[in-house]
Amino acid sequence: MFNKLFQSFYSWIFLVGVIVLIITGNSFYVVNTLDKLATLEARLFTTTRVITAINSLHMAVLRAESGQRGYLLTKDEAYLEDYTLTLERLEGLLEEVELSAQVSDLPEQDKKIQQLVSLSKAKVKEMAKTVNAALQGDFSQANRIIDSDRGLVLYDRFERVFEDIDRSERMVQGEHLSNLMKLRRDSVNTLIISGITTAFLIISIFVLIKMNMRENLRHQRTLEGVNEELEFKINQRTQELQIYSDELARSNRELEDFAFVASHDLQEPLRKIRAFGNRIDDGYADVIDERGRDFLNRMLNAAERMSMLISDLLAFSRVSTRGKDFTEVDLDETVKSVLDDLEIAIEESQATVEVDALPSIQADKSQAEQLFLNLLSNALKFKHPDTPPHIKILSRAAEAEEISTFHHKDDFEWVTICVQDNGIGFEQSFAEKIFAPFQRLHGRSSYKGTGIGLAVCRRIVERHNGQIRAFSEPGKGARFEIILPVNGEPFANLSSQGVVENDH
Repeated sequence: MFNKLFQSFYSWIFLVGVIVLIITGNSFYVVNTLDKLATLEARLFTTTRVITAINSLHMAVLRAESGQRGYLLTKDEAYLEDYTLTLERLEGLLEEVELSAQVSDLPEQDKKIQQLVSLSKAKVKEMAKTVNAALQGDFSQANRIIDSDRGLVLYDRFERVFEDIDRSERMVQGEHLSNLMKLRRDSVNTLIISGITTAFLIISIFVLIKMNMRENLRHQRTLEGVNEELEFKINQRTQELQIYSDELARSNRELEDFAFVASHDLQEPLRKIRAFGNRIDDGYADVIDERGRDFLNRMLNAAERMSMLISDLLAFSRVSTRGKDFTEVDLDETVKSVLDDLEIAIEESQATVEVDALPSIQADKSQAEQLFLNLLSNALKFKHPDTPPHIKILSRAAEAEEISTFHHKDDFEWVTICVQDNGIGFEQSFAEKIFAPFQRLHGRSSYKGTGIGLAVCRRIVERHNGQIRAFSEPGKGARFEIILPVNGEPFANLSSQGVVENDH
């Protein structure tokens, strides 16, 4: 049961889902940790900047005051150098302190820093007043300023504000450092948990792959056994097909023998019947009464019709058994040759034939001529009594819907040839019946023929791996659509190729 659980499709989905979930969670945690780390670093930098700025300002005020007092006590101008340098730096220090107030995390810090800056400026102004008085030689005035409590009061206020700002910023700095250390500990713990989880997943995947490998090996062995059994059955089936093929070949030979008998042995008695019937008609017509002559004519017509039936049946059987190899056939030349053969019938019926540009295809030339001969003969035959036939032969590339059911649709390039007339037409419900051997839609008295011409057309088209279809309405003519491969092969060749492929 455990193996089946790990080998099931859903277990893979669950495991992949867990992996994606863990990776996603770790990714979000890492991103969140990095964001917090960046925020803490920024806050630490801000706090440090404020502390550094106010300390620098505090030190500058102290140094300036030290230089001032040293000069007043000793009257040595060397003390003024430190005082002067400090005052020169003081403007920049004040600007830095004001800028740091804008980025401080404490909401009230800005007011305190502005107060510190004001006290610093007041203290510096007081020192400058004292030094200027001394430099003008009025040391008594300078000492009176120093002896007053104003400078001391300013410094005390400055010191208190400085200590308040420094203390609050250092408290914030301590909180940030504490949060930073906590974040570090949490990151280490999460990293350990993530490592353990990842190791567990890697082990689970390895175990699952190992189980699947064993299961695949078992299935492979089972499949090999099934393949051996199938190969044995295929060999048996191949032998059966070979027997069937031999039987079919024997049946085809028997059909050829029958066709030979039909073309020679059956035609011979008919020729004698017709010959003796003609002799009786020529030599004894005056001694036979009208009823006898009617019987004689009926006998001769029946013999002629029987001869035509045998000839058409022979032609029908020879489509597959006596077909020639395929060569490149120019259908324009083929139709032109057929129209030459039908020249007299076309003139007698005053027919007009329009022929579109037709392609060259791989085909049996004689059967292609037979195909167009039968179709054009029918178009000339089944016409309106008072309307000359108008026949069109068109060509276009076959549409995808037309060849969607063909077995070899992807193997060849297809073309559709239409033969359309303005004849008497027929009911569309008879569109299949007309292709059956010896099927007629009209009586023999109206239209001559044996009813096998269209059956021969269908067999020729099928030998070329194509399809022929008829469309019509009574009184509105008929349209025959022939779909053929441009680069086709005989049907028997493709069938044998299919058998070989199946054997392999």
